Amino acid sequence: MSTPSDTSEMVLVVDDDPVTLECLMETVRLFGLGVCAASDGVQALRMFEEHQPSIVLTDVRMPNMDGLALTHQVKARRPDCPVIIVTGYGDESTTVAALKAGASDFLHKPFQLSELKDTLQRTLSLVRARSMETQALQSLTKLTWSFEIENDLDSLGGILTVMLRPVDVWLSKADQLHVRMGLQELLINAIEHGNLGISAEEKREALMNDTYDALLDERRHLPINATRRVKVWMEHDAANHTFHCRICDEGDGFDWEPLLQGNAEAIPSLAGSGRGIFLVKTLIPQIQYFGRGNEVALTVQYGGAVTREESGVKSQASGMGS
Repeated sequence: MSTPSDTSEMVLVVDDDPVTLECLMETVRLFGLGVCAASDGVQALRMFEEHQPSIVLTDVRMPNMDGLALTHQVKARRPDCPVIIVTGYGDESTTVAALKAGASDFLHKPFQLSELKDTLQRTLSLVRARSMETQALQSLTKLTWSFEIENDLDSLGGILTVMLRPVDVWLSKADQLHVRMGLQELLINAIEHGNLGISAEEKREALMNDTYDALLDERRHLPINATRRVKVWMEHDAANHTFHCRICDEGDGFDWEPLLQGNAEAIPSLAGSGRGIFLVKTLIPQIQYFGRGNEVALTVQYGGAVTREESGVKSQASGMGS
């Protein structure tokens, strides 16, 4: 296991063969990049946590933790960190599994030095483009954007990533998680209970009978629901460290006042969308419903710029206020 060179762009190289490992490290150095190395996935994960490399280059067949498991762990910790997988020729199934696990590129052994350099160049271009995007987003002092979302719960994960990209660069990891979880709950409520008109009792029964997917599909195709959309308006004011979001569905609404004004400990046991509201109100206290309950707004106050370890850019700690 080796320690890294002093450079902001670093590659973590992982291989259990010492000769191959040294060759890969030397190639990375020739490319002008920093390098740290490990001989198996367990060591590599410790190095990854400690040194936060820009790229991971790993063999698949290794003791203790193989390259596929390492890829899963890396992507769980930092989804934007590219992973290059090295496999043997004829092992297409492993290559496919690695790409599905989140690897961004691959090499087949034995490979030419030119192939490795070309793969590193492509990946490094991606890393640098993302860095430039982050810097560009942080130069925007005020930003407003809006979305119109179909009633598809399966797409919410990707939609939230797109929605929150402009503000994520300003938030700490903890704040990012709270905002994402809060918006996810509100969007699920807007689709399920709002646009599709699924009551808490109907959802509970469908989940118990394993018919929830069928219920969603049935409600989505009802003529009254087919054209309904969830509308989202978002505003980020960097100067005042404020993020504001407003969500509106086209459903009939619900009696929201008892949920926001009542005892917080009683909310999870209440009917309707009480669980989601309880979770959001706990994570983001500044939440407000309007009218008949099909429109909700939340405001997040955060502490400013975040550390390089958290966002890769700034230098102060951030914390979401109440």
